[in-house]
Amino acid sequence: MQRYLQEFDKQYKGKKYIEIEFCNDAPLTKKYVRYNQSGEVCSCFEGNTTAKQKTKNGLQPVNCGPECQYRQKNEQGKSICNRMAWLKFFIPSICKDRIWLMRITGQTSINRLDSYINLQKSQGNSLKGRYILFLKQEEQTSQATGQSFNNYILDILKKEDFESSKPIPQIQENPNEVSTTNTQNVNNKVEKQEKSVSNTEKTNVNETTTMNTEDVKQTEKTEKTEKKEDTPKENKTETAKKTTKSRTKKTEQKQEENPLEPTTKAEDNKFDNCYVLLRTFNETLKDKTGNAKKYLVGEFTDMNDKISNIVIRPENAEELSECDLGTAVKLDIEELSGRKFAMKLEFVDKRIKNIAA
Repeated sequence: MQRYLQEFDKQYKGKKYIEIEFCNDAPLTKKYVRYNQSGEVCSCFEGNTTAKQKTKNGLQPVNCGPECQYRQKNEQGKSICNRMAWLKFFIPSICKDRIWLMRITGQTSINRLDSYINLQKSQGNSLKGRYILFLKQEEQTSQATGQSFNNYILDILKKEDFESSKPIPQIQENPNEVSTTNTQNVNNKVEKQEKSVSNTEKTNVNETTTMNTEDVKQTEKTEKTEKKEDTPKENKTETAKKTTKSRTKKTEQKQEENPLEPTTKAEDNKFDNCYVLLRTFNETLKDKTGNAKKYLVGEFTDMNDKISNIVIRPENAEELSECDLGTAVKLDIEELSGRKFAMKLEFVDKRIKNIAA
């Protein structure tokens, strides 16, 4: 995947926005997660009231809600169990057969993306299409400490709306020349007025001259400030890039990239049997003879964000257990006695866990 990251740097390094494309109407997945030294120990998708907690006896269901002790904030305004989200999209200018995942932990960013998506759904609009995902600097105040910080917040707009909202560039004169010319014109006007007005009127004219000159200086100051704010923040874009992960799927035919080409049904169908690994765990099941046997179970999500627990065949279990979140596989699934079994497993993009020495 290194070449895709290099192409990302080439196109977006130093910029505060990227052009993306949603491939379905559910691009954002949100859940509450609690970690400890061994990794993820409890998780619950937002809207559910039952979480899965890791215990000595394996995963056990537990009640989940705002009253959970792990969701309560401490004196610093932090909690052990936090909400996070995954945003799933294409980057058409880089490739159209790779799906990118962005892990989002900022609560304001999650709320903003979620509100935008829900608004589109409430209006009956399909989310499939091109969007601009951008960073916007905003001042935020900590509820715990009362301190204010300038943070970068994710926001999103349709591509056409983003382009229409860009300011139209205009050729401007040198601010110094404008200041000198305006001041000279005002002074000339004042001199002419001084010949025909009383002393009181002269005072009023002089005050007007001072105000006009200050207005010109303030305009110069504002223009410089706006130019300074338009400077790209490379470091923040680097952070957004590092949080973006990609998962891959091989295609039989290479397609030309056309930024104005809509997503077709053929493009959607090529992901039908593709699943992305969330985690693995062991579970004891009874075989046909009634004997208890331990199997590896993988928790996968499909392209419609539907979560499934799929039992893995022993010949694939060891290899899959070494894989990390985001591993993409192609599965042939059969359902037996109410359980799903992976009769065939093919790795599309394998991500090996980082195990500390």
